Amino acid sequence: MESNPYSSPAANLFGSTSGTSVESVSAGVINQLKRTKPWVRFMGVLLWIGVIFMSLAAAAMLLGGATMGNVMAQANPGMPTGFMTGIAVLYIFLAVLYMFPAIKIWKYGTSIGKLVKSGSNADLEEALNQQRGFWKFVGIMAIIMIVVYIVVMVGVAVFTFSAMAAGGSMPK
Repeated sequence: MESNPYSSPAANLFGSTSGTSVESVSAGVINQLKRTKPWVRFMGVLLWIGVIFMSLAAAAMLLGGATMGNVMAQANPGMPTGFMTGIAVLYIFLAVLYMFPAIKIWKYGTSIGKLVKSGSNADLEEALNQQRGFWKFVGIMAIIMIVVYIVVMVGVAVFTFSAMAAGGSMPK
């Protein structure tokens, strides 16, 4: 935007510097985020460990399911053999799901490190953006889990009452 030499002068009432120089973040803000970084890294490491363990469990279930499926198919030809494979697929899904918050929280810790070195507002904004992304994902997952719990509870109630009605043990 071009400046108009005929416009009236304006003063910045909030005391921030002009856009030509790099604004810095206060030492107190940087110190608080610096003290948060070890906990952010700790939670990130725990999430990555969870991803690794779920992936290992999925691999073990796939191998075990294949082995047990062959044995069970020979012993009981009519018995379904895909249960462990289904659980393995669920574990793979959960491992992938856990990757997203692990990546976000790891990027948040990295952004805090950049902020501590530079002290710039741009790095503070990046750190807060990564934190926002983490909490957005966690919030969406919480909403999804609440909906799933409600659907499961309604499904269990409907199944229970229909089974009781079909069995004739419904109170009259």
